[in-house]
Amino acid sequence: MKRTEEGRGGFGGRAWLAGLMLALFLLAGLARPAAALEIKSSDVHPMGYPTTEAIKYMGDLLSDWTSGRLQIKIFHSMQLGGEKEALEQVQVGALEMTRVSVGVVGPIVEDFNAFNLPYVFRSIDQMHKVVDGEIGTDLLNRLEKGGLIGLGYMDAGSRSFYNKTHPIRSIDDMKGLKIRVMQNPIFVDMVNGMGGNGLSVSFSELYTAMQTGVVDGAENNPPTYEVQKHFEIAKYYSLTEHLIVPEIFVFSKKVWDKLSPLDQQLIRKASALVVGRERELWAAKEQASLDALKKQGIQVITNIDKGPFIKATAPVREKFGAKFSALLKRIEAVK
Repeated sequence: MKRTEEGRGGFGGRAWLAGLMLALFLLAGLARPAAALEIKSSDVHPMGYPTTEAIKYMGDLLSDWTSGRLQIKIFHSMQLGGEKEALEQVQVGALEMTRVSVGVVGPIVEDFNAFNLPYVFRSIDQMHKVVDGEIGTDLLNRLEKGGLIGLGYMDAGSRSFYNKTHPIRSIDDMKGLKIRVMQNPIFVDMVNGMGGNGLSVSFSELYTAMQTGVVDGAENNPPTYEVQKHFEIAKYYSLTEHLIVPEIFVFSKKVWDKLSPLDQQLIRKASALVVGRERELWAAKEQASLDALKKQGIQVITNIDKGPFIKATAPVREKFGAKFSALLKRIEAVK
């Protein structure tokens, strides 16, 4: 203990520490006062949603670390337009940051589209391992060619089926069910491959479509199923988890390149903490929704053998994922 105190607590230790701090000071470009920056961030979701609350947490961190020099102002609830419009503003530097679905960045890095294939991820845990590892990092880095700095991934849960006819406990229960899906041929073929009838219906018309029998049900994550009150009609929710699609938050490269190395480092550090925070917020929100649904008398079916569902959708992954075959093999290899 004495040796440690002499090595770090005496004059020699203080001199060593002072030298180190000075080196970091100069390396970070802090010899002149760093400029203040209000980081404008866009999201289509309202405040209180996991993604917006996570960005708020990021703003609190940056403000604390810089005594208010770096701050984040959140434009929520589509105040700056939809995801596509916000991303375009980030690319040209008119907006510093935004959170978007991976489909929006598909035109920049096409491999992101592989995440939209059914059962490309076997579980939430496996998805985390993929996006936290080499694959996820590589995809984020490739966004630079589109004028974006990929900061991290956010959870958006998993999509599962709900309907008003009967519980889906096995793939045989899908036979003949009219299921609303997003307007994408991948998802229509996915339901058809499972034995159902996939129909593209506008989300705004879904409640009425279930009421009138145009469709028997749909698929989405638990919070959306609950908040939209689709459970009032479709009282069977089966955790098939056929789609697990993460989201991302990105920074403008035009603005990024003007930041000091220290500010870039701080934003990276805050982003890493935000990823974990948003996952916690999403897990809590999802569990709260499931608990609320059960209290409403909704049957939540959890004991589902996903094997037949995965097998039935293999042709969909082959058809729409041919160009991503190498990436899909890498994802599959992640245990």
